[in-house]
Formats: sequence, C-alpha cells, structure tokens
Amino acid sequence: MPNVAIIGAGMAGLSALQELNRQGCQVTVFDKSRGSGGRLATKKVNEASWDMGAQFIKANTDSFADQLALWHQQGWIEPWDITPWKIRADEQSPSPDNSQRYVATPRMTALSRQLLKAAHQFNTETRISQCQHNGQHWGLHDDHGEQYEGFDAVVVAIPPQQAATLLNNSDSSLAQHCQGKMLPCWTLLLALDTPVDTPWDAAFVEDSPIAWLSRNNSKPQRQPQEAWVIQANHRWSQQHCDTNRTQVQTELLTAFEALTGVTPDRITEHWLHRWLYAVPEQAQTNGYHLDSHQALAVCGDWLKASSVEGAWLSGQEAAQALLKRLPIHHHGATA
Repeated sequence: MPNVAIIGAGMAGLSALQELNRQGCQVTVFDKSRGSGGRLATKKVNEASWDMGAQFIKANTDSFADQLALWHQQGWIEPWDITPWKIRADEQSPSPDNSQRYVATPRMTALSRQLLKAAHQFNTETRISQCQHNGQHWGLHDDHGEQYEGFDAVVVAIPPQQAATLLNNSDSSLAQHCQGKMLPCWTLLLALDTPVDTPWDAAFVEDSPIAWLSRNNSKPQRQPQEAWVIQANHRWSQQHCDTNRTQVQTELLTAFEALTGVTPDRITEHWLHRWLYAVPEQAQTNGYHLDSHQALAVCGDWLKASSVEGAWLSGQEAAQALLKRLPIHHHGATA
C-alpha cells in the first residue's frame, strides 16, 4: 500500500485524496491551518455565521457536474436557488445566467470535513517547510522541527508562491514551474439587526470596491440571523493589500451603504479578513505539474481554473498522473 503525503487541505488536496484513497493508497494530509477546506471557509461570531471564502460551487464540465450530483445525493450539498443580480453604477438587473449553484450544508466547511474522512491521518497547524527525497522515499520537515518519514509520493496543493518556497528547499525542479500569481481579496462579514431591503440576495458589482455581496442566510440550512458577505474587487484588494484594516473596513462599509442603504448603526457583528491568495490572476492550463522520477505532484486552481471546480479537477488529474508512478497502478487495484 503506497504511503502518500498531501500538503494542503484545500479543495485541490482533498480531491487528490479521494482519488488516491480510492486506488488503495494510505494518505496523510498536512495543513498549516486549524482545519480543512482552505477557501471553503466559515466564520462564526456569537450567533452569526458566514461562508467567508467560496460562495458557491457550480460545474462547467460533465465530470464535475456528475460529482456535484453525487454529493447532492449523499446530502453533502444543496442547491442555492438564487438569481444573482448585476449592479453597475445606478443600474441593477437580474443576471441572465441560469447556472445551478450549490452550497455545502450547513456551511461550506462541511464538505471538506466529509472529504477529509478518506485520510489516514490529518495533521493540523503543521506548516511543512522542507521536502527531501533520499532516492527511495520522501521525508517532510515542519517549521517546528518535526519530521515525517517514509512517503512514497507527495502532492503539493498550496498556492504557487508557497509551493515555490517549499520546493526551493527540496531537490525537485518543479519549483521553477510554480510561477502563477495569486490576487488577494478583502472580505467583510456583517450581521445586521433587521433584514436588508433589496430585491436580490446576491449580486455581482462593477465600478465599486465591492465585486460580490450576498445574503448568507438565504442559503439552505443557514442560521436565520441577517448576515452578509462582502468580497472586494481583486484589483482594489491588491491596491489596498497592506492598507490599514480600519480604513479598508470603512471604505467597504461606505460602498455597502451606497448599494443597500444600510447604515453602520444597524451592524451588530462584523469581521474583516484578508485572503492573501484568493484567486489566480490568470490560471494556467497544465492542470498539474509532475516530477515523475521522484513521485511528486503539484496541483491547485491556479493550474486549471479559478473556481472550486478548477481545484477539484486539478487534484484529480495530479493524483491520476501520480498513480501511474506508484506500484499499486501495476497491480490493477480498484476501489
């Protein structure tokens, strides 16, 4: 049974985990955070909660549509039946797209927790800082000096900037391929005393610091308190990446008031978060990178498409390529 390490428990890493586990590998997952999911993230403050990263999941490919249908059948996700509006200047109108959007229930992190069950072990708050191959196996080192030995293969499923730093400390040539640029995103979460009076529950916005806002409690199985997610324009976020947090929040609240009429005195809870690596500036089309000699793969949405689907497909492709280099592939193993 091949022993595989996955560095990063976001959707790309969790996708690779499913395929590797299905083919009989024993998989250990490492993540620097306290939990799994990466940008499938949730925040709770007192009685209010929000999906603070990915807002929904949708499919553009038949394979991922089949995957969503399976998750829906398993009860892990539900349709979010909304028609997002488009807002530009003083014009507001329903978006013409008829995409079926899904959300995990009762929060986005619930999906990652289900997927993580396939792992042999999950090491949280563990930042892997070095990977070394001894000619036969991989050994990993974290930034606390702990060592993890005996892996037949490694999957690196973290943003390109972090992957390049990690792989520069190994003897793999893949570091030079981790050049994709990720854009930041300031995200403001608000809980309000009364419902916001808008004809829409979610909207894409132009000509504003805000690019997306949505009524989180309009999603299935969410807590009833009025809760809004405000995600800033990526270019604006980049320009304000190191701006004082109070100023960022003030500017986003001003933009929110212009769109909804909501004044700050109605806010009962708030939380500001900066996603440093939110979306790829321009996703590559490789799908993954592979060092076949040392059984090392790199995956992520930055190698496929800027979406949950892109991360999932990248993880699948990386795992399938890696499996061809592992002994189990030659034994005709099945799930």
